Amino acid sequence: MTSGASPASAESITTAHKACNDCHLRGAKLKDMPLNELCLACHPANATDHKLGVVPPILPKGLPLDRENRITCITCHEPHGKGTTGHLLRLEQNILCISCHPV
Repeated sequence: MTSGASPASAESITTAHKACNDCHLRGAKLKDMPLNELCLACHPANATDHKLGVVPPILPKGLPLDRENRITCITCHEPHGKGTTGHLLRLEQNILCISCHPV
């Protein structure tokens, strides 16, 4: 991590994600570690926030799933922070949730 804050703290998230090496060089290369494992290595407190590795009841338009259409951390979060809202969310939280969980 690039900041002095603890890895899962709100202050460190944006700062840490600006350092490419934090994720892309973990192991030998990014592809050498399963995506969810990679994220949870620095954000273990988030392991129970949402089920991972499941197929959502509705396949969300515009949100990435893995090759088997399962939810990963990056389904909801954009790790590079491009166009995100708080907590690196891809969409505003309520809109994001109803992408898979319609009311």
